[in-house]
Formats: sequence, structure tokens, C-alpha cells
Amino acid sequence: MLVVFAVGGMFLASLISMAIIMLMTGQSFSAADLLTTSQHYRLMQVVQSVSAIIIMFLPTLFTASRLNKRPIELTGFKGGITQKQLWLVILITACGLALSSALGYMSYQIPFPKDWKMYFDQWENDYMKQAASLIKLNNGLELFISVIVLALVPAICEETFFRGGLQNYLYRSNGKKWMSVILVSLIFSIIHFSAYGFLSRFILGMVLGLVFHYTRRLWLSILVHFINNAMAVIVLYVQHSKGKPLAELMSDKDGSYWGFIVLPLIFLLFIKLKKESETNFITHGV
Repeated sequence: MLVVFAVGGMFLASLISMAIIMLMTGQSFSAADLLTTSQHYRLMQVVQSVSAIIIMFLPTLFTASRLNKRPIELTGFKGGITQKQLWLVILITACGLALSSALGYMSYQIPFPKDWKMYFDQWENDYMKQAASLIKLNNGLELFISVIVLALVPAICEETFFRGGLQNYLYRSNGKKWMSVILVSLIFSIIHFSAYGFLSRFILGMVLGLVFHYTRRLWLSILVHFINNAMAVIVLYVQHSKGKPLAELMSDKDGSYWGFIVLPLIFLLFIKLKKESETNFITHGV
């Protein structure tokens, strides 16, 4: 049901996006055309945010309302969060960032066949072009808007759809934690259309999925997602303020394998988060 509503949301988002473009420009550009016209980046930000809400956020809540009389609670938006849960999730996020960086670096070192590499490079260039059309970091105001568009809105909409929706319903239907978390993490990574970022986003999806599974608090997985995206935007802003072009920064392939050393710590933190969350369920009854 959720997937059907999401597909319907895609068609609705296309129509609304075209209407927004017409109203703001007086012209009949498509969203794809705007990717090549950097002067319309503000318009692309509006279109991207509205599309995310219509395709992911609203279909999930509508599906939840059809399945349960308390859709907000079913999706994971309600429930108490302890201070210990919050700090554990922040530490998990920090470790996840380090691990994600190492996986991203490793992906560029894999000796793919030449034909594959050409395809992956084109895929990556298209992804970077789309990301570049949504960002301007010339001042503090642009940084704030970019954090909203590239971090806050995606965190809320994507976590509502993938964790509060897909993973939640899949687990409730089959009771298999790992299958639900892994499958949704695969889908989450694939839909970002970035070959070199596949492993790092898959692991990010696993972290997000496990945080939601153990805590049942969607706001905590939203927090992880937001910090991940916001840190990337802030790093770009700091480097760009030093005179480095955004295109060069976004295509940077530097890194190291040091991030893998946090793996044992991530396992330990998740064990502690699971125990703390079980205590929280007993205390609050949800």
C-alpha cells in the first residue's frame, strides 16, 4: 500500500513541481532542465523539498492512517526519549561518520572493470550535478538554507518513509529484524544513484535502521540522518570559504581506512542502546 501511494505521490509531485516552476519563472522548464541552469538553484531547492514531502512523508502518514487509528504513534513519532538514548545515538552517529568515510574511500580504490568504471563515473557525475544544483554556500544565510534543504527535509522525509514506513511495516509483517533492516538499507542506498557511495549509504541505512528498531523512536533516526547530512554541508561550507570551488570539493576522493577502527565501538554502543531502550519501554510502556 505504501509503495502504491508513493508512486502516486511521484506523479502528483511532478504536476505540482511544474506548477511551481511556472509560477516562479513564468516558463515551462522541467526539473531536469533546471539542473543545468545554476541561476535557478533556489527554485530547485523548493521543488526538491516539496517533492520529498509529497513522495515520501505524506504517503507514509496516509498509509499509517489507513492501518491504525494512531498513525503518528505507529510511524514512531511518539514516545519518550531518555538522555542516555540521545547521547548513545550521538556517539553512534560520530562512529558512523568515520566508518562511512572509510567505506567511501575504499569504494574508489576497488578495481572495477573499465566499462563498469565509465558507467559509475557518469552515474556519479550526474549525482554531483544534481547535488550542485541545490547548494550555494557564499554566506551564512545560504549555509542555513542548504542545511534545511539538504539535511533537515531529507532526514525527516526519508526516515519517515524508509524507517517509519517500509522497515516498520516489513518487520511487523514478518518479525525478521535483519531481513527488514538489510532490505530497506539496500533500497535506501540504491535510490541515491551513486555507485561509489553505495557501501557508505548502505551502512548508514543499517545504522539508521538499527537505531529505529531498537528504540522505536523515529526522531532518533531522523537525528542521525540530519547530523550526517548537515556535517557534509558544513564541511563544504568551511572548505569553500577558504576559496576552494564547490565542484572540486564535491568530487574530492581523498580519505583513509582509519574509520574502520570504530567498528568494535559501534557494536558496543548498539548493545548499550538496546539495553537502555528495553528499560525505556518498560518505564513508558511503549
